[in-house]
Order: sequence, then C-alpha cells, then structure tokens
Amino acid sequence: MAVQEQLGRRAWHTPRTLWTLVWTTARALAVLVCGIACVPAFLHLAGTSGPAGEADGRSSDAAVFVFLAILPLTITGLVMTRTAFRRWLSARHRWQVWNIETLRPQIQEWVNLLDDRGSVAGTLVLRKWSSRTFGGDDKVVWFAGVPNKAGLIAKPGGAGAQLAYRSLFYVPPRFGTALLVKDKSAPPIPQPHSTSPAKTPEPPGKHGGLDDATFPSPRKLRRTLAYLLDVVVHLAIGFGVVFLSDEVTRHAVTHQDWDSTQIKWWTMIGYFLLASFVDRVVLQSVTRTTLGKAVFGLVIIDRDTGRYPRVGRLLAAWLVGVIMPILVLGNSTVPERPERYLLPAVRRRDARQVFGTRSGDPVGVTG
Repeated sequence: MAVQEQLGRRAWHTPRTLWTLVWTTARALAVLVCGIACVPAFLHLAGTSGPAGEADGRSSDAAVFVFLAILPLTITGLVMTRTAFRRWLSARHRWQVWNIETLRPQIQEWVNLLDDRGSVAGTLVLRKWSSRTFGGDDKVVWFAGVPNKAGLIAKPGGAGAQLAYRSLFYVPPRFGTALLVKDKSAPPIPQPHSTSPAKTPEPPGKHGGLDDATFPSPRKLRRTLAYLLDVVVHLAIGFGVVFLSDEVTRHAVTHQDWDSTQIKWWTMIGYFLLASFVDRVVLQSVTRTTLGKAVFGLVIIDRDTGRYPRVGRLLAAWLVGVIMPILVLGNSTVPERPERYLLPAVRRRDARQVFGTRSGDPVGVTG
C-alpha cells in the first residue's frame, strides 16, 4: 500500500528515487571537482619542478600525470553533472504507470512506452549502458516526464531510477508494437514507366555552408578563430607535456638552443596528435564541439545529412586531416570527395532551433 501511495507524487518525493538523485549528483560533482582541482595542483607541481634534484624529478613526473588527468576528469565530470541535472529536472514530474517493451541489441537499452490503447507513446534510450535495467519479465514501470522527450524511468516503487530520453543521435530500432505500425519512410510503390524522359535527380544539398539559410547566423570569423584556438591548444599541450617531462628538452628550450638534437620533436608531435584526437574525436562525439568551437558558440554537423556526425565520421575526418597534408606534399592520391570530411561548424543557437523542430531526425544526443 505504501508503494501505491507514491503514485501521483513528484518523483523526488519517493525515498528510493531521492537517494539515487543525491548519490548520482554527489558522484558527478566529485569527479568534476577532481578535474578542476587538477589545475592548481598542476601549477603547484610545475612551479616546484626544477633542473636538479631527485625530488624535483618526482614533482615533474607528477605534474605530467596531473596535466594529463585534467581534460578527461573535467569532461567526464561535466557530462555526469549535466546528466544529474537533467535527472533533477525530470524528477519534478509525477510518477505514472506505463506498460513497456524493451530491447537491448548492443550496448543501448531501448524502451517503448505504451499508452492505454497499446500504442507507442515514445521510444526512449536509457542513459545507463553498463548493464541491462529491465528484463523480459518487466512489463510495467514508473515514469516521470514527457514520454516522447525525456524523463525518469524506474521499477515499481521508484527503485533503480534512470534517465531515459529520446535519442537524436542513434536511430531508434523498430521493435515490438512499432513493427505493426506502417513505416512512413518506406519507399514508394513503383509506378509504370512513362514515355516522357526521366528527370535528372538533383544532387544532395550541402548543409552547414555559409549560404545555408537553415543556419542563418554569421559564423565565418568564428570558424576561423575557433580553428586557430584549437590548433594553439593542441600545440600547447604537445609542447607543454614534453617540456615538463623531459629535463634535457626543458634545458635546451630555456637556453633557446633550438638546434639541439636532444629536443624531442617527434614526442611533441605525438602528444599534439593525442590532444587533437581527444579534442576532435572523443570530446566532440560527446559535446558536438571542440574546446575552440565551444568558446565561440559553435557545433559541427555533417554536410551531407545536416545532422550531428557519428563517431565514425569524426574519426574519419580526423584521420583525413592528419594524412591529407602528407598525401598532398608527397603528390599521392587523396581520398575521394575529401570535402566530405571537412565538417562545417554552425552556431549553437541555430542548431538548437533547427534540431528542436526535427523530432524524427537523429541529430544529437540529448542526454
């Protein structure tokens, strides 16, 4: 009877759900604080490292370790904090009972919310990917939120509350009741051939260009500045790691002995590429923007689809960007349609307006 009394109340009034909200928020803030705390720790260790002394050598190694931990901890903390904030927003809604159908084809767990008539009111993906939340025997859940957007989903009683949201990045699979609904995207029925000459199909439009009216805000200068800022940050990371970790390189740079063969230029290039990969592939796959683009309010889209690019496209664009200068200088064959891998950047506010109105387009992760 106590469980039934929780229905109709706001989700955060349920003890089990409240504990989940508090715990996930505290955990997210702890990770974020650790990432932020790495900045003054790095500055302190970098200031105590010197050209001589065993203790200074240990400080230098510790400074490099802390420096490498700043970016992943801060990014992870920001993502976890944003997810925790969205859980609290959804917890303002009242619990309702919904019938469900579940599917876990790979690492994503999908849920169909069924209304009283048995129709699919929303297909949501769970934020938790580490393990399956609902099994085949779970037919009824508690849900607090908007069925076709996002909300908290839990087992009866509010246990195991998770954030569920409509994914705009992954195309939801058709399963369960959705298979009985006619697919509007199915190809049209072939018509008899006519005697009139066939029309030449128009080439697909290029999205995100400066002349694309879908994204009207000016951004040419922002693109240039964001690109330059990203390059400067990547170079600074590559140079900074080697400068702090290698005493010989630090001594040569301090005395401006640029002709010294002891300077580890290739190591700098390696760290530069690593920083570029983390920023342009890992970070951009989560936030749709790099550090430089974030400063100037830009996000990227795929010029062919007009949607946020997937991880595979980001990786391909990064690889092409790395090898293209080598191929051009070596007079080698370049990839077909290399412009496809130049992902255009658009203003974030334009992207929110456009993608917010395309409920059927998988354009970005909302969780």
